[in-house]
Amino acid sequence: MSIKIGGIVGAIAILLSSGAAFAEDSQRYVTVGHDKLGNSIALDTKTIKGTTYKLYGMYGDGIFETTFDASCTESRLFLNRIAIYSSGGELLQEDKEKGEIPFVADSSPGKGMQFVCEKIGARGW
Repeated sequence: MSIKIGGIVGAIAILLSSGAAFAEDSQRYVTVGHDKLGNSIALDTKTIKGTTYKLYGMYGDGIFETTFDASCTESRLFLNRIAIYSSGGELLQEDKEKGEIPFVADSSPGKGMQFVCEKIGARGW
């Protein structure tokens, strides 16, 4: 499992840090913001399930993966999980504490929510 995750981590890390992507990755990962160092934060369009989506960003030599649930009709956003992976794909830390976070349209999670709500055709999006 870590070999598969390791390859994904490497591909995501290259995309996020340099902005370069293979054609298939440019369709899969949509930039929804940047961190304080200028690295991209990307929405993984292939893992969207209903209104659940994942954002990826750089974290040291590895990446972080954050999972959100959106309530499009109520404009509410819920954090489900944060995971940090090493450059080799090893899970270093995981936080499964769930809770509502404020919806901020200009934030990376907010832009991800907008993408997801538009994709499913939710009213008002």
